[in-house]
Amino acid sequence: MRFRSIRLKLTFWYTGLLTLTCLLLGVLTYGLLTYSLNRDIDYALRGIADVLATTVQRRSDSMLPAEIDDIFRQFFGFSPLERHIDFFNLSGQRQREQRLEKSLLEVPLSESALKAAAQGQQVFETIRGEDNPALRVLTTPVVDNGRVINVVRVGMSLENMHDTKKRYLLIMAGLLPITLLLSGGGGWLLAGRALSPIDSMTRSAKRISAEHLSQRLSVSGSEDELDRLAQTINEMLDRIDGAVQEMRRFSADASHELQTPLTILKGEIEVALLKQRNPSEYQQVLHSSLEEIDRINRLVEGLLLLARADVGALKLDLQPVDLAQICRQLCDHLQPLARQHNIELSHEYLDSVVVDGDELQLQRMLMNLIDNGIKYTPPDGQVSVSVERGGHQAVIHVRDSGPGFSPNEAEKIFDRFHRTSQARQQNSKGSGLGLSIARSIALAHRGDITAESIPGGGSKFSVSIPCLTSSEYDA
Repeated sequence: MRFRSIRLKLTFWYTGLLTLTCLLLGVLTYGLLTYSLNRDIDYALRGIADVLATTVQRRSDSMLPAEIDDIFRQFFGFSPLERHIDFFNLSGQRQREQRLEKSLLEVPLSESALKAAAQGQQVFETIRGEDNPALRVLTTPVVDNGRVINVVRVGMSLENMHDTKKRYLLIMAGLLPITLLLSGGGGWLLAGRALSPIDSMTRSAKRISAEHLSQRLSVSGSEDELDRLAQTINEMLDRIDGAVQEMRRFSADASHELQTPLTILKGEIEVALLKQRNPSEYQQVLHSSLEEIDRINRLVEGLLLLARADVGALKLDLQPVDLAQICRQLCDHLQPLARQHNIELSHEYLDSVVVDGDELQLQRMLMNLIDNGIKYTPPDGQVSVSVERGGHQAVIHVRDSGPGFSPNEAEKIFDRFHRTSQARQQNSKGSGLGLSIARSIALAHRGDITAESIPGGGSKFSVSIPCLTSSEYDA
């Protein structure tokens, strides 16, 4: 058992909270008990004083102890061992002396109490002695025909009340450890039962590795917090599984794409070294080798760009760039390639559509899209490029009259190393990274790229990038 275990922490928190709650409730109930006892004593003393005042008016002799006991029992339910009764005139002189077997020491009448009683007010006092127990005393006037004629003083010891409160504290002190012990044990058991599914999930998660990513955590179906946690972990595992599968496909495809030119390069060099050749033959081998090296270089550059884009490290030299001018320059630059494939390449552009972008990266993105259209459009086909402003977006459309692609391929056309069925039929030498690179560049410019196609009806690629307003461009 470790101190840092959640089960132990929950038990400590639960026990600590329960301890605090018990202490607060104990203090509250102790206060309520004290208040209730004091109120009951004051109420009983007031009732006894009223009875005595009425009795004094009817009788002239002293009251017997039995009569006093009956009065106290009437209001308290018992007769206190220590009680006090005195009768005074308005001058503060004792009028009657009660010879009681059960009486307290003489309690002097204070001037303030006498003055208040003479004015018709009742006065409660708590008198504490050094050796004697505290007294609760009531001084009340005896009124006859609206005039105060005498003063009655009734008191009793608070020792019984103090004993009651002490017993209450002893009971609470005895019950609190037992309550905390039982609650702590119950909290430990409940925490263990509540955390057992997490332990099961932990054991299941430990069995999941890169070779067994298909395994998932079990879900009970109760749709509680643990079920939601298991579902979240399963969803995370799905994403990790997809990323790992994508990484494996990427590694396999990259290895394959690199292996082909390297094999060709190695084979040509080995053939050239089999026998002595003339300079022209060596020159031909070197030119062919250089082409393969260029192919490898383009592939590596594309992979590096995609890797930087994935981690957000693609550096852009952002400046105001006119997309219409870039489209015109690229179309002029690619006209020889279009004529070589007997393709009509045209462009339409506005006077100025300015974005905040990296000119070289935007050229690379458009070069890939236009080259892709020329590559897969059959002879006598058409490829057109247009630029337009759509609200706050600059939109570039690259259309071709090629065979297009199916809806299933539309979802994967921007995946790395993905090649459409048409590309495979043509045995194209493309690496399958052009559209992936174009999309990464568009996303890096806070834009996006979409593809639309109808099999046999051509395809259209649309790039949208936030454009600058005239005020932003002037600034």
